[in-house]
Amino acid sequence: MIYVNGDSWTCGIPEKDSIKHPEFIWPYTLSKKLNEPVVIEARAGTSNHRIYRRTFDFLLTNKPKIAIVCLTRWERIELGNAETGKIHQYMPHRQPSYFKKDWHPYLAYTNFLRHIISLQNIAVQHNVNLYFLDTHNNNLERTPTITWFMDILRKSRAFAQMDDERIAKKFSKVEKLSTYINYDNFISNLSYIDLVNKFKMVDGHPDESGHTYMAELIYNYIQRK
Repeated sequence: MIYVNGDSWTCGIPEKDSIKHPEFIWPYTLSKKLNEPVVIEARAGTSNHRIYRRTFDFLLTNKPKIAIVCLTRWERIELGNAETGKIHQYMPHRQPSYFKKDWHPYLAYTNFLRHIISLQNIAVQHNVNLYFLDTHNNNLERTPTITWFMDILRKSRAFAQMDDERIAKKFSKVEKLSTYINYDNFISNLSYIDLVNKFKMVDGHPDESGHTYMAELIYNYIQRK
């Protein structure tokens, strides 16, 4: 069994989660190439919180031969909604009011790192081959610097409340957490977006040729492992 999670770049259906996954998306093609059934929990507009939550729960109770997680933007969050009784995904450009008041980029980014570390650890514990791919550019920072960190802090009002000592302390936590991520199990040093930038885009997402390319690339990576 193959397990796959990610956002619209993986499920191939921008903003149309109620529609069946198109057969040309790379998880289906990869499934055929490896002759393994596939479980796809990717969802358009998702956050890494949902990706982590669903993947963690799946790995607790199942043992796929391969699990592939395509990370989405670290800024995205999920929150419960009292009116609907459901969990909703939020993006800065879609629901800016949720990010203007109490959203904290330090907390959001370090939780992003904790999600990756947690999934890598549970995969080792359950003997699952777990691979990652960063979908977006300027997302997971492999070599964080204080300048970069201050830039992400400026995304919220929290920056004005932090002195140099506090910023340095928070940055040291980012550096520490980053050292626990195993980048050997990342499919590429490039982002998914960079890998398919030569292919035609439909509604800002790769067409069938881009997904075919990704299936081949991921298949070759797995074969080398």
